[in-house]
Amino acid sequence: MINFINIFRRQEFISFLILISISIILYRCFSLQYIESKNYSSEIEKREIRKEIIKASRGSIVDRNNIILAESILLDTLSVTNADLFLKNNSKDIQDLCLILNKNCNQLKKDIQRKRNKKQFHIKRQLSASTVQQINSLKLNGIIYEKEFQRFYPRGEEMAPLIGKTNIDHVGHMCLEKSYDSFLKGVDGERIVRKDKDGKVVENIRLVSPARDGEKLILTIDSRLQYVAYRELKKKIEQVNAKSGSVVILDTSNGDILAAASYPSYDPNNKNAYTSEGERNRAIIDSIEPGSTIKPFLFAAAVDSGSVKLGETFDTSPGYIKFGKKIYKDFKDYGLLSSEGVIIKSSNVGSIKISQKLNKKTYHDLLEYLGIGEMVNIKFPSEISGKLKHFSEWSESDIRSHALGYALQVTPLQLAKAYSVIANDGLVINPRINLKSFIQKENKQRYKKGFIQTKNVIKQVVEDGTGKNAFIDGYSIGGKTGTAEVFDKEYNKKKHTSLFAGITFTNPKLVIVVVINEPNTKPDQFYGAYVAAPVFKTIASDSLRILNISPNIVLKNNEKFSSKTENMDVTIFKNPEDKYVFWIKWY
Repeated sequence: MINFINIFRRQEFISFLILISISIILYRCFSLQYIESKNYSSEIEKREIRKEIIKASRGSIVDRNNIILAESILLDTLSVTNADLFLKNNSKDIQDLCLILNKNCNQLKKDIQRKRNKKQFHIKRQLSASTVQQINSLKLNGIIYEKEFQRFYPRGEEMAPLIGKTNIDHVGHMCLEKSYDSFLKGVDGERIVRKDKDGKVVENIRLVSPARDGEKLILTIDSRLQYVAYRELKKKIEQVNAKSGSVVILDTSNGDILAAASYPSYDPNNKNAYTSEGERNRAIIDSIEPGSTIKPFLFAAAVDSGSVKLGETFDTSPGYIKFGKKIYKDFKDYGLLSSEGVIIKSSNVGSIKISQKLNKKTYHDLLEYLGIGEMVNIKFPSEISGKLKHFSEWSESDIRSHALGYALQVTPLQLAKAYSVIANDGLVINPRINLKSFIQKENKQRYKKGFIQTKNVIKQVVEDGTGKNAFIDGYSIGGKTGTAEVFDKEYNKKKHTSLFAGITFTNPKLVIVVVINEPNTKPDQFYGAYVAAPVFKTIASDSLRILNISPNIVLKNNEKFSSKTENMDVTIFKNPEDKYVFWIKWY
């Protein structure tokens, strides 16, 4: 007999199970719809949609041989995205972080408390890879890394007063970085992203506009020559305990500035090394009285105008000349000197007597033609014009002073430009620092006769005059020494500017100007002949070697000469087959 009671109980149990199952399903549905959906929505709300800037990379700066002088590298910046979460980190970990970042821990916590309402803020910008590794080992919560560009300068202090630097936000702050900022900086892009509660991007929603990186700036600078110029400049300044100095190297064929060194300098990669004195590029923004380096132009104006003839003699005895209370002296009594000899021996007496035969407008016009008193306009911040009064304002005292390189002012770059006109027989080519800039040649060539004769004279200055210390075996060199008292309310007989402006008559022709400000030397050792001329010689010798410029003086068969610099010994022979053989010994 079938047990109906048991069957009924079994059906009740199954129904109960079904009921329980349905209840569970209904509760789960309710939970998903009303409870968990709220939590999910809350989580979604934490994933905020934001606009994010895509940083453009700043363009690099390179020399004429594509050697990098400035570039942008990506580094990590540490930011707090959740202040409350960060402060809940283990206190020891936070202390370790402070040690890594070299920050005061109490101050850091105060800063975070003060900024806790901000969605995101920086703790430390532009971290090195090793620092990031140390921070990661702490496993901190509430922080995030962002990528930021940092400017890096591989050539350091030798280029700093020329290239300049950027600020923390990558904006050009000084020198070429500043003047070419709009060219270098590029245009930032923009994108729409979704970020989680920690500030991390979890989804790229849409690209609004792509970033456009900055342009590459190609300079006329040859970093090899810049290095040589800076090395020798620094060495001499430290040797004679001078205040400062500069060197300019120009290619006379196109006006290219191959070097523009300045000392003192600073390391642009070290934020703590910056000094206002170090940022000054004295080759471009310092104004000096040129002293006797101006005398070749006095000679050129006099000869070209016919005011003075070649070979015309001037009596410089007894070694001085007096005008009122003012006495102009020579280094010694040179007696009778030809017009050429006046420049070769750098006679102040003879130069004044030449100026007395020269119309002041004629002299002024030639100086103006050279660009004295006008900015060179190479697009460099704070470049100055120097000083040249109009001839109508010249007094008789001014004429005498201008003949000796006083009462007018030039920048070393202006002086280099002026000497390039001698090298080019009167043709003016404006200097340039941007290799892509147009080469600016004057349509006319003036004073050709005067400059050709001047060229011959300054060669004799180096061969047998005050510029003997600039002589280089095997090469045709011309130049002029200069020494000027420093003017500070009045001329100071204890402070001097020592100069040498020279030309290597090779292919290409180089103009090199050396300026040493206030050398502290033994008496009568502060002259340009002793201080600046030897610097020129070393820089010119190394530059000629670096540029593979062969000797240009014809030697007799088997005649031997040698040229020595600090780091090399070059011996050159000319054999009967008219071939040069080089032996180079490095030491």
